Amino acid sequence: MFANQKSDPRCGELCEDVSREDIVSAFRSAMIGHFRSHIPGTNINESTLLASDYLNHFHELVMLFEALSTEPQGFADDLLSWRPLTYEEHFAESGFRDKNLAIAAYRRAPPKIRARFDEAVARLHGEAVTLVAEVAAELRGSKSLDKTCARAAQRLRVLIDEANAIANGEALSDQTHPDTLGDVGGQAAIDALFGTR
Repeated sequence: MFANQKSDPRCGELCEDVSREDIVSAFRSAMIGHFRSHIPGTNINESTLLASDYLNHFHELVMLFEALSTEPQGFADDLLSWRPLTYEEHFAESGFRDKNLAIAAYRRAPPKIRARFDEAVARLHGEAVTLVAEVAAELRGSKSLDKTCARAAQRLRVLIDEANAIANGEALSDQTHPDTLGDVGGQAAIDALFGTR
């Protein structure tokens, strides 16, 4: 029964006052437990309900940047056709064995963890689009293509590591300590490392 409703004396102990919030919370916990019971043996993290395999989408872009520096014409079309995919789009198009479970688990991931992951992915998308544009502009025979590609690959790796740490439930390093600027950290640490913005 919901709060403020009269109890039925015939119900005995089964008819307790329960708020909507309690019901929603219990349902959410049951759903998370259900997904966690199906996760063992997959590449989906049991605590976060996220699959870091999604980040392969960005690893492919890093490999493209590295290949472009040695063979620009061979990989230019691949770079120009690259586009960011959401978590669900990536798995829907992938050959990942547990893709339907990955999508369903992502939708039920703990809200705070998913919000942090989604923020990290939004940074990845924004940076990836910017870097693709920068490298594409260099494809016209610029002498600095090697440096631009190397910087782009390095910058993406830092952001991928941040998203990967969240997906795998790893604690992020202290973002304020100067010795950790090269490790997983926030946007300020990344900008300090590369001297941008």
